[in-house]
Amino acid sequence: MYQNLKKKISIFFQSRKLAIVLITLIILLSIIGTHIPQESQLKPDVYNTWKTNHPVEAQIYETLGLTYLFSSAIFYGTVLLLFINTIFCTKNMLGNALRRLIGHFQKKEFISRLENSTVIQTSKEKNEIISLITSEMRTLGYKVSQEKNFIRAEKNKLGILGTSIFHLCILFIILSALYGSIGRMEGDMRLTEGQTLSEDHGNYMYINEGPLFFDNHQKFDITLEKFYPDYYDESNTQRGAAGKLSLKIDGEVAATDIVYSNHLMTYGGYTFLGNVYGMAPLLILRNEDGSVISGSYVTASDNDDSKRYVAMFDIGDTGLEGGLMVYMTANLTSGNIAEGDVEQTPVLFLKIFDRGTEIFDGKLGLNDAVQIGDKYLVFSDVKYWSNFYVVKDDGTLLVYAGFGLITLSLTIMFFIIPKRLWVEIVSDENARRTEIYIGGRAERFSSLYEEEYCSLIDHIKERLSNGTN
Repeated sequence: MYQNLKKKISIFFQSRKLAIVLITLIILLSIIGTHIPQESQLKPDVYNTWKTNHPVEAQIYETLGLTYLFSSAIFYGTVLLLFINTIFCTKNMLGNALRRLIGHFQKKEFISRLENSTVIQTSKEKNEIISLITSEMRTLGYKVSQEKNFIRAEKNKLGILGTSIFHLCILFIILSALYGSIGRMEGDMRLTEGQTLSEDHGNYMYINEGPLFFDNHQKFDITLEKFYPDYYDESNTQRGAAGKLSLKIDGEVAATDIVYSNHLMTYGGYTFLGNVYGMAPLLILRNEDGSVISGSYVTASDNDDSKRYVAMFDIGDTGLEGGLMVYMTANLTSGNIAEGDVEQTPVLFLKIFDRGTEIFDGKLGLNDAVQIGDKYLVFSDVKYWSNFYVVKDDGTLLVYAGFGLITLSLTIMFFIIPKRLWVEIVSDENARRTEIYIGGRAERFSSLYEEEYCSLIDHIKERLSNGTN
């Protein structure tokens, strides 16, 4: 009973129909997960914005569990079943391939059943026949083995493993993708020009760490040396917004590069990609005597692509709230100058609220101040800030390696075709006649192999022409 159950389980899991169903289901789930926002893959503010704009759809999708589709039991279960199915198929194919690799001599009963088989009669002696046939086979690149009156010849033996290697590569890719998804770290880090932050959990604005990441942060220093709102590369090609990043370990520069659209920076398994950006005016709160109470760069964002950056912020410990809009402006001139040579200065529009009541509304230039009771709020400086999307995924290189191995296995499958020949020589001493049973087979593309087989037989017949019927 146990053996019967084991056989049924084996037949079920190595079924090709099961593989097709599982692959189709994974594709369908992936399509659904691509079109439905995944809470586990989006920043909280982005997901909440979508949820606010689509409350009905969000409620339905969340009830059905579709917003956590790629981390759901049904998705992982389907991938696990495909993995098990591939294991069973690979085990079966690999076993058959290894048996074929060993090779066996075959008798005339087997040879006669082959699609490409021939019987040749001759009066020549057995030793001469064996020498002649093996010589012709070696001329065509076959590796020949001979035992008594049997001959076995093989060519492109490695090709027998092509399909098995292909399935092993699929297993490798599934494991690599799984490792990459649960060992991955991704997050957003916000840097103002000149600011340095350590690559640590607490310095990310948003972070998503897989269960196998184990808080494995490298903690090297990341500095935004310069931000270019409109960057031109060495070939004077416009690249849009770009940031020059510098990575340091123990104070020594380990890597530096300019990150912009379609140009990533990679280091130590980390990938850096430019995200949103904005302007950050430095507002300093001072006493009447000029001493500093507090100050910070306020990160303002352009929400409507107008090049005007807005933000709301708290003014120190005063209990007051501020709202600002900052942008760069330039004086008009009658001269002809290049756009990049236009000298720009920042302009800050500021509103101050006390428990919702507006108490100030005005414009500040650089180094201008506004009095708030016995204190002064000074517009002291302005810089650009940028968010950088940081990813560490050790599974990516493994997946790429898997696809490279798949390419190799496909090359083996389609270009290294195993070909085998079997010969049995049967002598009839009474009739002084010898019968030669020759058969051949190619693992794939048998119609193309027929031409090679026929050519071999013609050469053998020609050399055996003396005494051949």
